[in-house]
Amino acid sequence: MDTYKPRVAELLVRFPDITAQRVFEILRDEGFTGGYSGVKRHVRAARPPPSQRRAGSRPPTVRARWAESDWSPYEVTFTTGATAIVQALSYVLVDSTRKYFGLYDSNDLHALMDGHDRAFARFGGCAHQCKYDSQKPVVLRWECNQPIYNPRFLAFASHYEFRPLAVRRGHPNDKPRTERSFWEVERSFLNGREFRDLDDMRAQLAHWLDTIVDHRKRGQLTALERFDEETAASVPYYAVPYDHVTDLLPVRITQRELFVYAADLRCVARHELAPRGAGLKLDPAGLHPAPQQHSPVDLDQLQVAFASMGDGAAEFFRLMSVGPPRGWSAQARQILLLRARYCTDGSTARSPMRFVWRARPRRCRAHPRRPRLAAHSRRVRRRRHRSTDRRDARSCPYGAA
Repeated sequence: MDTYKPRVAELLVRFPDITAQRVFEILRDEGFTGGYSGVKRHVRAARPPPSQRRAGSRPPTVRARWAESDWSPYEVTFTTGATAIVQALSYVLVDSTRKYFGLYDSNDLHALMDGHDRAFARFGGCAHQCKYDSQKPVVLRWECNQPIYNPRFLAFASHYEFRPLAVRRGHPNDKPRTERSFWEVERSFLNGREFRDLDDMRAQLAHWLDTIVDHRKRGQLTALERFDEETAASVPYYAVPYDHVTDLLPVRITQRELFVYAADLRCVARHELAPRGAGLKLDPAGLHPAPQQHSPVDLDQLQVAFASMGDGAAEFFRLMSVGPPRGWSAQARQILLLRARYCTDGSTARSPMRFVWRARPRRCRAHPRRPRLAAHSRRVRRRRHRSTDRRDARSCPYGAA
């Protein structure tokens, strides 16, 4: 091996990424009679160590929240002799690292949407947010450090209820899982396989995903086991927060649900459609706190109390309680206070309900409408004059007139 060390050093200078196997093959062609193990140990010792690069920090993840997607081109030679550039689409769930790969002739918008549709069918849903680089089907351009999204892709994202998040090109650490997934495609799928055409390549890819990728362990769990835990995580929905009261928000209405989106296409409210004209106020998430003051009297107890006073009282309460409770609950409680003065067990002649029932029409006939301001002022002046005359008469001595 000492005789071939200068040759190994020359190869490492000319080809820094050359493997020990390739060095062994070259040396063997040049007359080397040793074994591969000695060459491998020497190459490992002679190769300069790679520069250490600090890895970027991974953002915190939430179950069923994040996904990453990207494209990678591969030049594939089929068994028929034809050569094609195959675009591989990767869609990776961040928490469970379960993966989907799609193969296409191009990486345009239609291929991107078709790949997402197949990924959602495989996972039974989609993540709430997905990271992309600045590919044209997703981001048209950047203005003031803000991405201008493709309107057609935004319509696709709003249909499936996920939020796209664009990152700059040249920052692989912003979406490390999808970048690493292509290494898995190159080492585990493309390596050692032959394909007849693109359809055969897709069939082998689906078999590889189901039998190999989903069953690889990370720690003590496979991707499928982690995926079951991820899909079991509950997701908060419903109610528009107070932060968006003054905002103009896009709304999407389906046959049974209503969706409200923020300016960044984040779904902030999701409601089941109520019957038209029902006047219901729906807030199942409790984003709008309930009033702190509650009525001290139970309205059901009022109904029971009136029903115990007889059929007339029950009918009176039924007619009274047609409107909102704030308009009749106080009056109903005042009527019940009359039970301390009147007997409700005997004849209906002494029942307060007969008095109230007949007094209400008499009062309406006596005062068909509210008095006007001029008539009210005249009555006030007359009362003042009469009170003044009585005071003068009391102050005058007898016989003075």
